[in-house]
Amino acid sequence: MELNQGRRQPAYQLILTWVLVIVVMNVVGYLLKKASLSTMLTSFLEEIVVLTIVCLANRFWLGVPIHLKSELSFWQQVKTNGVPVFFMVLNGSLLVTAKHFTGHSALLVLLALLIAIFEETLFRGILLGGFLRRFANHVRWGVWLAVICSSLLFAASHLINLSHQSLTMTIGQVLMAFGFGLLTSAMYLRTGSLLWTIAWHFLEDAQVLVNTGLLQQGVNLPAWAGIGPLVVYGGVAWFMLRRSKLADIRARFLN
Repeated sequence: MELNQGRRQPAYQLILTWVLVIVVMNVVGYLLKKASLSTMLTSFLEEIVVLTIVCLANRFWLGVPIHLKSELSFWQQVKTNGVPVFFMVLNGSLLVTAKHFTGHSALLVLLALLIAIFEETLFRGILLGGFLRRFANHVRWGVWLAVICSSLLFAASHLINLSHQSLTMTIGQVLMAFGFGLLTSAMYLRTGSLLWTIAWHFLEDAQVLVNTGLLQQGVNLPAWAGIGPLVVYGGVAWFMLRRSKLADIRARFLN
């Protein structure tokens, strides 16, 4: 599926969609907690509700096509995603070597998959794709403007974690999330397949949830812990989205 360069996506639609998702997550979470449901069930229901809303909003309002199947061969995609694939393998190894894998852990893995599908659909599939259309006339900087805007919204979404963890840990997560957003955006734009970003996001969240728990109790990373991932992920994204590759990206998404 391709985007129509002739139609510039209104920025207010994208921002409003993001705000709506944040509000709905908070309201649904509050109502479900009032219903005395378990934290696990509440998390599942939250993700299902917001994923449904996002898909409906895109279907009937935003109209941003989401690319799932790449025109590149599998091995071309692996080569393009060389460094991110290494991170995926690392996350996968941390998941399969988890010391205490139980039935509860299996539910956390399933939740991680649901989170990955929702967040990648929203932030890379819809918001990144929408910002690409918004900045379609900016030949030189349009791709990077879209990547930065969608990644900033992804990072800002993690501020919601202040409801159950410290400010310093949340700042660290925001920095990591911004870097993660930059690199997953690069993966999506270079391969034309959202499946790669969903897969990495799933493995990243699954190994964290299985090893630290749903609320990451007992974990308190300092704010500066997010600087390293931001620099590394951002550097790889910059290389993947170097100027010589931008024309191919525009041809793939804006023709």
